[in-house]
Amino acid sequence: MSKGRNKTIGIAFAATLAMSILPLSVFADDTPAGTGQGTTTVTFNAPKGDQLILNAVPSFDFGNKDLSASNEPLSADGSSSYDVTNLTGNSNGYTITASASTMTTKDAPDLPIKSLTTTTLDGTPDELTGGQITGSTDLNIYKKSNVVATGNNNANGRLTSGKTSASLTLGPAGVKSATYNGTIDYTIAANIQP
Repeated sequence: MSKGRNKTIGIAFAATLAMSILPLSVFADDTPAGTGQGTTTVTFNAPKGDQLILNAVPSFDFGNKDLSASNEPLSADGSSSYDVTNLTGNSNGYTITASASTMTTKDAPDLPIKSLTTTTLDGTPDELTGGQITGSTDLNIYKKSNVVATGNNNANGRLTSGKTSASLTLGPAGVKSATYNGTIDYTIAANIQP
């Protein structure tokens, strides 16, 4: 082999070696270092109009009873729990009040009611926010307005209370053989925070 050819092969080998090493140092300098952080943003606006909505409230059917049972308290499970949608977007919570009317029938005097009490079990707290509707025990709502359930400060969105029930206690006399009907008025209002 000639010296010139060996020299050319040597230069070619050196150039190839240099080219294979060069990218390593260039790529090493292009590798990002450290960390960065972006952001996420969303804005919610409370709707105008109804912001506290009672989706469902309980009714109570005490069933068919013998007249002899009118001396005992009558019990009934509620037809539903309290179901509320809170779109206020604040942390004020809310209260639900109930007031029961007289129970009447067409052909007899009003039902002689001594008390109509309700019980509401606590709802399950929301696992993310802790929002919850808490209940009450044995509150008399006959011809008076009482708070039967309360949404706490995190009770935003849609929540339900626990099971509802009622007990009806009558006076000792005056019950006739008839079907008596009445109403319960429910009101939801935001808690006013100081």
